[in-house]
Amino acid sequence: MTGKGDCMNSPLFRRIASAVVAILLFIYIGYQIYNSNHEPVQIETAIYTNAGDTIQVNGTAIRKEKLINSNSNGVITYLINDGGKVAKGGKVAQIHANPQDANSQQQLENLNRQIVKLEKLNSPGNTYAASPDSINKQINIKLIELNESINSNNYIEVSKIREDLLYLINERQIVTNKAENFNSRVSLLKSQYNTISAKNSAPIGYVTAPSSGFFISSTDGYEQVYDYSKIPTLLPDEFKNMQKASPQISNSAIGKISENFDWYFAFIVPQNQSNKFKLGNRVNIQFPFASSEIIPATIEAVNQKDNKSEALVVLKSDYMNSSLADIRNQTAKVQLESYEGIQVSQDAVHFETIEKTVKNKDGKTSNIKKEVQGVYVMRGSEMQFRQIIPLFSTENYVICDSNPSKENLMTDSTVKLFDEVVIGGTDLYHGKVVR
Repeated sequence: MTGKGDCMNSPLFRRIASAVVAILLFIYIGYQIYNSNHEPVQIETAIYTNAGDTIQVNGTAIRKEKLINSNSNGVITYLINDGGKVAKGGKVAQIHANPQDANSQQQLENLNRQIVKLEKLNSPGNTYAASPDSINKQINIKLIELNESINSNNYIEVSKIREDLLYLINERQIVTNKAENFNSRVSLLKSQYNTISAKNSAPIGYVTAPSSGFFISSTDGYEQVYDYSKIPTLLPDEFKNMQKASPQISNSAIGKISENFDWYFAFIVPQNQSNKFKLGNRVNIQFPFASSEIIPATIEAVNQKDNKSEALVVLKSDYMNSSLADIRNQTAKVQLESYEGIQVSQDAVHFETIEKTVKNKDGKTSNIKKEVQGVYVMRGSEMQFRQIIPLFSTENYVICDSNPSKENLMTDSTVKLFDEVVIGGTDLYHGKVVR
């Protein structure tokens, strides 16, 4: 009788076992080879977006500034907010005999602002078109601005945003019928105003503007350092010397006037960035530590000692508000250009040689061959190559022209919105059927 061990040790069994192992190994190797050459196709939907080339710089704001001097021994209170426009000879501040009168005047101005806003809300014509949704959106925007201003220590802007926020909350009370009007509050504020006004002494004098322009309540001594008229012609070394100056602040200055509504923001960039700035081009500036707003500007000058050296870039803007009025040395983000188009992943971009038949001016046809950038898109189960015209690119994505001229295309069309773009796979080619 043959035992179980004898069967397993028989030559026939060993040959069968070896054959099975060989077949399994062959299947495994074949499966791995197939997988390496038939990686599942990965796709991504093309979207429409916009982006820009942004450079962070450290620069200086320069205005045509004239100091406002006062030799009075009284207490000054301002009548105009920073960034407010004033005519020559217009009152910018008033002088009080003592701090108590100055404090009372500020209380009166605050009460008057509240009364004006509440009376505006009491007028049906000012709230009939408002809706809770639109007011809520405005409140959310103001809350974001408030947070940004607090983080940047811009407390002047915080006070302004706080007033705007209070107005919107009161407006929502009216629109949602939580409050019928603010008559009782207005009456109380007017009573307080009359009480303080009766005890308050009149100002003993006023300070007027020496010229028209934007009013700014602060001074830093650089008003006499930077010559506004020469800024567009300065070279980098000249500008650096001005920045190193030790200015003296005038003891009699209580503010200044920016006489020109146009002001400059100047900064130095290395040689390899200088060619990104083109004279006359529009740019956007953002000062993250001063304001959340986007400031439009124009490239006024790009000055270099030679084409291998750093450059002084001068931007010009006529946009002004209380947050920008007193900035001097600031970190800024400059968005050079903004591009809009179809966004695709860098993983989707390939170079292919395309042949195309074209008709010449004389009516004859000829074949041209050219290597172009493009992406593979899915048309049903078929893969098709589409040329792209890049407008802007980063390490991760490319923004493509959504409507390029047909003369610039070697393929029938380009990538379109919502196309299924191939971002992964092997053995990619035009006309491939993916099952």
